[in-house]
Amino acid sequence: MVVRNGVDGAAMEGIDKTPFKQIFREHWDEFKQAYPRYDQPEYDQVVQKMLACGDPQKMGFVQYRCCSCGESRRIAFTCKSCFCLSCAKVYADPWADFIGRRLLPHVPYRQEVFTVPDFLRGYFYRHPPRLSRLMQIGHHCLRDILKTCARTPRTIGTIIVLQTYGRSGRYNPHLHILFTAGGVDSQGRWKPVRSLPYEVMHRKGPYHWLTLLAQEGHSQQLQADLDHGWNDYPRGFVAYLQPGQVPAGGKGLAEYLAKYVTSPPISVRRIERYEGQTVSYWYRDHKTHALQHETVPVLLFLGRMVQPILPPGFQRIRYYGLHANACYARHREALATLAQTAPPPADSGSYRVLPRLPFAPRFQKAFGKDPLVCPKCGDTLQRELIYHPRYGILREFRLFTEMPNDEPCTEPTRPEGRAVDRTQRMVQIPLSFL
Repeated sequence: MVVRNGVDGAAMEGIDKTPFKQIFREHWDEFKQAYPRYDQPEYDQVVQKMLACGDPQKMGFVQYRCCSCGESRRIAFTCKSCFCLSCAKVYADPWADFIGRRLLPHVPYRQEVFTVPDFLRGYFYRHPPRLSRLMQIGHHCLRDILKTCARTPRTIGTIIVLQTYGRSGRYNPHLHILFTAGGVDSQGRWKPVRSLPYEVMHRKGPYHWLTLLAQEGHSQQLQADLDHGWNDYPRGFVAYLQPGQVPAGGKGLAEYLAKYVTSPPISVRRIERYEGQTVSYWYRDHKTHALQHETVPVLLFLGRMVQPILPPGFQRIRYYGLHANACYARHREALATLAQTAPPPADSGSYRVLPRLPFAPRFQKAFGKDPLVCPKCGDTLQRELIYHPRYGILREFRLFTEMPNDEPCTEPTRPEGRAVDRTQRMVQIPLSFL
């Protein structure tokens, strides 16, 4: 239950249906004054877009009308932003579809997670473009690991997803990597890799991470942190590899990766209380798997929510090696030819993506009712116009209704040589939408 100044959630619905939006609407300007770093257009535009989501006067709408009783319905446009809790799922579907189609056929995949230790996270927080180099180093590190295990250099394919927050909402940059369990050797032959020792992964990570920071800074604090990393982490940093046998293809992993690009740091159901100056929410601890409850000042909560917003144009999903855009088509064709000479894996389907549903079927699946059925008479609503707040009416549509064959037609005089269709007539209904 969300409580604000003694008013429960039911009474608050008239103010704002989403406590997440209410928190930003009431404290965003205060937050920008307290933290000038976030008083930038790239942050404000994302927040304002989220706040306007679903508002027909700010986002525009499509208007439908019933030709039987004249009832109208406006369906407002949404922001389709990954920062919006309402649009995150719709935003994630195209990403999962795209990642799934980028997987190479008949190629086994593995997933790995590289985490930056807490004493080094501040260097990436203060300089977000450095995250771009982090993603490149992730590919080089993984290629180095496979080279060590296979003892020969191989060209591998990686899909790297950057996530900058943990389950608690704190800043925690780490990489989710979907990579081919093998590679192409210098002679163009596919060579699988059956095992990846954890010891190699843990020790390769510190070398590449610390080398990256050593090349980009020379302060005394940085040097002290680098020495701390070399001396106090003899077993390396945290790296997680999916246990068990190498799965055939990346079935299910594309959706798993896409949600990190498109999901906000929190969901509405995790917000327990909002009391004006504090926010209480829960999360499931990654290590203990137990529920943890946390109450933080509202400005700290806002900071945790907006810190995943990256500079404009920053790509959270990147493709390297066999998946690089410059050579992806060539490698896909070559690997498909190689697969014809060997039996495909048991799960040759690799990854299956359901077709994306249009708005009406998706709404009916979620809420159990058809949004295009008139609530008064049960007739079908017809699209009447599309409205944009900046450009006005973008398009108007003719509305038709079924008429008996013997009723006089109200259409204009028929063109010569064409029969009159007496089953439809255009209904003229005045437009009153502003």
